[in-house]
Amino acid sequence: MFRLLARFAEHDLDQWDNWRLDTSYGPVYINVSRALGPGWQDDAFTPVWPLLPRFKEAGRDDASGR
Repeated sequence: MFRLLARFAEHDLDQWDNWRLDTSYGPVYINVSRALGPGWQDDAFTPVWPLLPRFKEAGRDDASGR
């Protein structure tokens, strides 16, 4: 999942994108942005790329999808 998001951010994200996922628990709203929203701090976010060691697959450390 993180690899696909990193590839999206690297190749397709211009400024921002908003998504809604309808789940059995109700909608989930996702905002993907190149800037922090008003009042948000960088340290409120968990770094997920480059991949943390626990998420790495052998031989796949970049967002190329190869």
